[in-house]
Amino acid sequence: MNVQDSGEAHVFISALYPEGFRQIAEYDVKNNRRIVLDLGELRKAWMDEYKKNKRLSQPLVLLTIVTEDGKVSVEAVGFDWDELPQSKTVTPKFRPLKNASNASTGKTDSTQSQRHRRTLVDSYEWTAPVIVAQVTPDSSTSGYISYTYFPELKVGFSVNAFVDSEWVRLGSYNIIQKGEGGKHAGSFGTGTPYYIWMNVTYRYEKWRVSSGGRVWHEEYVYIKDAYPDTLRGGTSKPPEAQTPPIDRWVDEGVYESTNVIGYYAFNIWGMGADNIAVDALKFIEALEDTGKISRAAAEKANIIGIFIDVRFEYGMKAFDFDLALYSNRQETHHVWMGESTDTTTAPVLCFRVE
Repeated sequence: MNVQDSGEAHVFISALYPEGFRQIAEYDVKNNRRIVLDLGELRKAWMDEYKKNKRLSQPLVLLTIVTEDGKVSVEAVGFDWDELPQSKTVTPKFRPLKNASNASTGKTDSTQSQRHRRTLVDSYEWTAPVIVAQVTPDSSTSGYISYTYFPELKVGFSVNAFVDSEWVRLGSYNIIQKGEGGKHAGSFGTGTPYYIWMNVTYRYEKWRVSSGGRVWHEEYVYIKDAYPDTLRGGTSKPPEAQTPPIDRWVDEGVYESTNVIGYYAFNIWGMGADNIAVDALKFIEALEDTGKISRAAAEKANIIGIFIDVRFEYGMKAFDFDLALYSNRQETHHVWMGESTDTTTAPVLCFRVE
């Protein structure tokens, strides 16, 4: 791994283990430095996890890069177990630390461990259903909806980081493969909403960082695991399950229905994007209820409507989704599909018909 254009900085490196992120190394860098990581222990941990729980994540490494003049960059680098060793280049995107406090140790110690320290100080996990697809038909529309996860295919879940005062979505994702698949399919009557949901485990981590006489916290929210065999659906949903906020409805077109064939069909294989958004705000609410998350991070998450970005294509699509709409009347129907925006924009498998 090559860190470049960093100036004089200190780099903390952590890796995603089955239980969460764990710090594995730290280095001083000056402008450019090649860093060699031994991921043997990480590989063993994930191979053991797969044997036990049929869950495998590709290597994911986080770097917190701090300059002497008080700027920070948090970067994520993903690797592939089948392609190691790999070389990746990291170019920091620094931002000034505006809300860091001054460190006060009461003594002077110039050792690296005292001048630079990053420690996990809190974590929290929550397993709950999340809406992965939803349709709200008009009063004369009925239909069919299905959602499938194919076993052993890769799905990436974004890692969202709150650093100093802003949420950022890191560039590399937690890419999970599961040994089991799952599917739910159902039909809905005229004017009846239908929901499909799946259980996931969200994880929150808070890290305390001290460097150059400054102290601040990093807070992370991500999906640690997903359970395709829990795919369920119905005309009512679990109370804790929701979609991310819909910031824009994308016009899917106006259709004339007949009583012979369906008037609209959607399949994920025809999407122009390889990602969808799923909710994170219910987890933020749970973190607020338990007093885990900072007020600043929670407020900003609610303001921007933070979500988890899910990438479902790494060579092959891991999900399949189908929606078909019918009407036995000769009427006009306007179909819309949701879109959510926080720090980025992603489609939502949420449809409404007017």
